[in-house]
Amino acid sequence: MNPDDIVFAPVILPLFGAALALFSKAFLKGRPAVFLEYAGVLLGLGLPWLAFLQTAPMAFAGNTFQGIIGGWHPAIGISYSYDGLTWLVNILIFSIGIAAWLYSVGAGPKGPVFSTVFLIQIATLAMTITTTDLFNLFVCLEVMGITSYVLIAFSGKPGASLASFSYLMVSATAMVFFLLGFYGLYRLTGAISYLGIVQGLQGLADFGGITANISLVMIVAAILVRVAIMPLHNWLPDAHALAPHAVSAMLSGVLIKVPLFALLRILITIPQGMRIGEVLGYTGALTALFGVVLALSQRDAKRLLAYSSISQIGYVVSAWGMALQVGMETNLGIILMASAFLHAFYHALFKALLFLSIGTTIDRTGVRDVLVRRGSIAILRLQGERIPVTFLCFLCGALAIAAIPPFNGFASKTLLAHALKGNLHYLLLGVASAGTVASYIKLSRIYWPRAKDAEAIDAMVASEPFHRIHWTIHASQSFLAIVCLIGGMAITTIFPLVVRAVGAPGEGLEPSVSLYSVDNLIQTLVITLGGGLLYLLASSKPGCRILYLLRRQRHTFQGLFVSFAVVCAVLSVLI
Repeated sequence: MNPDDIVFAPVILPLFGAALALFSKAFLKGRPAVFLEYAGVLLGLGLPWLAFLQTAPMAFAGNTFQGIIGGWHPAIGISYSYDGLTWLVNILIFSIGIAAWLYSVGAGPKGPVFSTVFLIQIATLAMTITTTDLFNLFVCLEVMGITSYVLIAFSGKPGASLASFSYLMVSATAMVFFLLGFYGLYRLTGAISYLGIVQGLQGLADFGGITANISLVMIVAAILVRVAIMPLHNWLPDAHALAPHAVSAMLSGVLIKVPLFALLRILITIPQGMRIGEVLGYTGALTALFGVVLALSQRDAKRLLAYSSISQIGYVVSAWGMALQVGMETNLGIILMASAFLHAFYHALFKALLFLSIGTTIDRTGVRDVLVRRGSIAILRLQGERIPVTFLCFLCGALAIAAIPPFNGFASKTLLAHALKGNLHYLLLGVASAGTVASYIKLSRIYWPRAKDAEAIDAMVASEPFHRIHWTIHASQSFLAIVCLIGGMAITTIFPLVVRAVGAPGEGLEPSVSLYSVDNLIQTLVITLGGGLLYLLASSKPGCRILYLLRRQRHTFQGLFVSFAVVCAVLSVLI
């Protein structure tokens, strides 16, 4: 089969799967309904992997399949491009999608309605990275926001509906500015495809002048809201903290990254992209630093994870922006972008693992406060977990995000540090790494030995009715933990493949990093010790007071709107 015929399998198959799940809800009951729903999920999440296998040689060879859907005229048709970047992002989407859905079977939410919305979101994510059409990108981002709104509300927790509504309002407001930017570029060029817009601007004096610049800035800023880079991050903590755990894994692991790599397709084609990349590179490094400070200040376990996601996306944006700055046609640019994607992918794996393991723990213990709950391993054992699978999976995720060898986070952060060495980004990300260690020492408190009232807690838990932890919960967590370990150990095979998929490398372009060199291991030890010291300082009375003041800060829609205006103004001036 011609690969060009299957490039839309990651979009079409999940939609067909969603239709089957919805059909089971509408017309069937009992086991037939469950069977049809699961068949739809298998169709939507399983069969696309056959397409990935068939298109893998094309992705690694640097080939691209592109065209207009339905053969329409380029002025009105939906253009698409399937290349190595598309392939890589699809692997990210479907890997986390499978783990998240499998977890939801045991922990909830579940059922045909959830599966339908979930599969629609998967299809939308796949289309977001495939399209090279600005209006279709707008539609994808809108559907992504609507499905996220519904999935967040599925938790039924106090405040979840408000958090999901706030997410929708922020998303809708950002998309208004996206449309304004699109209108400005369409008015100048009469085109909706990325290539058509660039060709139209090239025929204008000064590449469209101030109108083109401001229009581009509005589009970039609207997408950055979805990426949750500071100071456009205010919507994220509530949405991720109050969503169902499986949805939190998708939001943090996938939804804040796909728009970033979709934006890459736009910026690499225009002269302003280099300047925007430079600005975002520094912004990403600062986001990594300040995000981890806010994470360290949290007491709610899932809110700490949410702020940690903001910090980790800062690592990705820092390398991503610098790749644009130096140029994707250069060897360094390709290495930087490959490192950015690799950390995005690895972060999706270990952050999904952390959300699922922490989610299981707080569901079973009933407490989200990391300074209150202790002895969770013993409580989980009383709940029927003979082998501490949940704690071991959490430990794998925590060691990975803290960049401890041989886990995948150590590999991706070391590669990022190597590519950024000699820049201010390198120093800022190094300090942020120490903060990450401190944050996860704090989060691990819920598993520390029990407090003085342990017997009373155990008696209370033992007296409560409970359901044994479903096997799918352990299966999804174990799958992610194993992949985190394999991803770190097989980095010498994986990274060259990512480099080849991201861009056509120049002669002799091969990563020359010895991960387990003495220098890298000493640096890891210094960062880990620094993180331990930072945790002790944060636990002191002055440290607790400072963190309390940071935790008290409340985010408002007005504040986000002002931040959006400031970002637009700064970007407009700088480009």
